[in-house]
Amino acid sequence: MELEFSATSDREVFELQVFEQAIDWVMDAGNLIKGIINTDQLAFQAKTSHSDLVTEVDRKVEGWLVEKITKSFPDHSIMGEENINNRTSSSEYLWIIDPIDGTSNMINRNQEFAVSVALCTANRAVFGIVYDVMGDKLFRAFKGKGAFVNNRRLSRLPDRLKLENELIAITLPWHRTEEWSEFKALISKARGIRFYGATTMELCDIALRKLGAYVQYNVKAWDYAASRVILEELGCKFSDLQGREIGWVYHGGVVAAPPEVHEEIIGTLGLG
Repeated sequence: MELEFSATSDREVFELQVFEQAIDWVMDAGNLIKGIINTDQLAFQAKTSHSDLVTEVDRKVEGWLVEKITKSFPDHSIMGEENINNRTSSSEYLWIIDPIDGTSNMINRNQEFAVSVALCTANRAVFGIVYDVMGDKLFRAFKGKGAFVNNRRLSRLPDRLKLENELIAITLPWHRTEEWSEFKALISKARGIRFYGATTMELCDIALRKLGAYVQYNVKAWDYAASRVILEELGCKFSDLQGREIGWVYHGGVVAAPPEVHEEIIGTLGLG
């Protein structure tokens, strides 16, 4: 994909070139997935439970992306959900990959799943790319250059939003209902809740203003990293459930929302 961004340093020139290459890889990965699910019956197996699934498509796509990255940038570190040749190196750059976020949606609904790729350093986002495969929506952002869906620049999120006017995506520990108590006030205060079964889809719907916030009791870095780059370009705030800053490889509870709604959510949860 041809980009029109200008660079201010040799480092940024390099990173923009990597971004352009990565967009092509993500789009190709999406086409690979569509080719497989249109011709093959999906075989799957459980990882940690009957609802935590993995298919050969997940592994094939992650392996394909890792191969592309390794061939072009052999010194870069890689963290992928399926642990296909994950590696830590001395390079400052880390790729964070979710080959298919929403595997159960892919198996059961044949929609609402995405390929997600981010590049970051220890303390700095470089870019994030999310491809809604069946919706054919490509979300992308390069740090400091704005966020886009397909060829449309996304607007910054509005100021002065209120939780009572917003639909929020919330994921609870479904098998441990005794842990729901701190979320009840939040659920009753919001206009309504939604659950898609794909973190990337939920976060990108904040960018589209279809949702006002995202709350997850336990999420992995590969689930949110790429969407986080996109949303932070639009003024969204990310934190843990106590309102504390999180790093790029953080695993745990996450709140993502425009600043005023974020503050309201943290205050309502009262976990700080």
